[in-house]
Amino acid sequence: MTYKDAIKKLEEIVNKIENEDPDVDEISGLVKEAYELLTFCKTRLKTTEEEVQEAFEKLRE
Repeated sequence: MTYKDAIKKLEEIVNKIENEDPDVDEISGLVKEAYELLTFCKTRLKTTEEEVQEAFEKLRE
């Protein structure tokens, strides 16, 4: 999965919760899925930040 795919799926989940009036059981599953996607995105952002910092440090050498 890419970061872009995860963000798109998160947007779909938010849209579904806001506009489709899902029942409690469905909301529970959607929230769990959203949590996993957010965790993925956070990790990907952190990794990218570290890679960029490392690249800049190498340029300074």
